Formats: sequence, structure tokens, C-alpha cells
Amino acid sequence: MNIDTPSVDVRACWQPPAPRSSHAFGHWLPAIFLIVVIVPWLLSGCGGSGGYADRPPSDRVAYTAWQEWTKFGRSTVVYGGQANGYVNRSGVTERSEPLSSKIGDYWGSCGHPSWNGRSSKPWSGAFVAWTMAHSGVSASEFPRDGRHGGYLASLYDRQQQRGRSAAFVLHAPNEYSPRPGDLVCTGTSGPTWRHADSRTARRRIDSTASHCDIVTALRGGYVQAIGGNVKNSVTMSLFPVDSRGRLVPFAGKTWFMVVEKRV
Repeated sequence: MNIDTPSVDVRACWQPPAPRSSHAFGHWLPAIFLIVVIVPWLLSGCGGSGGYADRPPSDRVAYTAWQEWTKFGRSTVVYGGQANGYVNRSGVTERSEPLSSKIGDYWGSCGHPSWNGRSSKPWSGAFVAWTMAHSGVSASEFPRDGRHGGYLASLYDRQQQRGRSAAFVLHAPNEYSPRPGDLVCTGTSGPTWRHADSRTARRRIDSTASHCDIVTALRGGYVQAIGGNVKNSVTMSLFPVDSRGRLVPFAGKTWFMVVEKRV
């Protein structure tokens, strides 16, 4: 099986350089304030009662992903602005137990139970397929495919056949505001599939999709979304959104589509 490597599996986080003068220190004060004060405040629930990590989502798919994220250490990374790539917390890595064996369960939902965290197989697509299966979404509604391009192309076919009655509906990132249970996806190119003829669109979806995360919440100007094989763990990523709740571009990622879950 041709498995793609998730584009979000980055290994570097932003850090301000050491100041060399009082002028340089003053230049970096806003960034230092962001990292030391604003980001922890955001992740604690923007000053409200109960932190972001302690509020399980009500959507069943989002809750299943949230449980896995909690189980493996709540790895968290913030994207966008000066905090782009800031790692708030690291989780259990894919080569450590019990996550390594659990990845075999993820792959088992796609027919490859022998693949685990030590097999060097990118498993982000398998995580999505497993989450859907363990949330009660049938294989007829969401294919058990461990490759993002594979299951997205199949969802596109079903949408073409069923229209708005399809279980999952694909949108360009600027057309739809993601909600818990939806997928937010990056690619090697933007949403060029959106206005292409059906054959071209399907080919582009299959060949250029690179990674999807499962949305769990929208808070404080960020979409919170959980994915597998991000930072070598099950990780929550915080992606910035505009005033309408739509994903906004930022350095290092190309938004490809948002998949609306209707089941």
C-alpha cells in the first residue's frame, strides 16, 4: 500500500533567539509574552473554569479521538503567528509502549494488524479510520483505508453519487467552518480539486492529500484537532481561524479541504 507521510509531523518548534542587547530584548518582548502568558492561558480555557484538556467533546467521533489523545499523554502543539510550532506538551511516542502496540490496532482496522509503531509505516490515516470505526461509523459511510488520499477520494465518489445526503461532505477550506467530528486536511497543493471536473478532482484528491486531523473543539480563535503520527504521537493541534471560524493560512501548511461529518 502506498502510504503518504503526514505533512504535520514536524520536529522543530519556534523559540525566540537569545537577546543580545536591551533593544533586541524589547523587540522580542511580545513574542516572549505570547509564549509565557498567552499560550498557557489559551490552553487553560482562556481564563474560564476548567482547562481545554478537561472538557471532553460531546460529538462521538471527537470524543473517541479525545480519549486516545488523553490516553497517550495529551501531546499538544500550537500553530500560527509567532507561536507557530510551539509544543505545549509532549506525549508518548510511537516507538514506546503502550502506543506502539496500539498503532497495530489502528492498522488492524484497515487490514494490517502486523504494522505497529516500530514498522516505520505512517499511521495518521489509520488513526482516522480506526476512530471512525470505534465511533460507530460504518464502513459503508467511511472507508477503512489507511491512506488519506484513498478514503477522501472514496468520500468524494459517494458525495458525487448521493449529493448532500452523503454521510460526509467535502468543502474547500474557505467555504465551511469546521465543527467537532469533522476533518481538517492539508495537502501538497491547495483546493484545486474544488472546481475541477469529477475525474480530475478525484485524481487530485487521491494524489495530493497529505494529512487529516479530527476536530474536537473551536475555542479562543483556534480549531482544536487531534491526529495520529503528529510529533510521533497522538497529538492535539491548535489551528488559527478567522471571525467566521474558517481556517486561515499560515507558514508551513497548505489547507486542502474540510470534511463535514453528517452522520
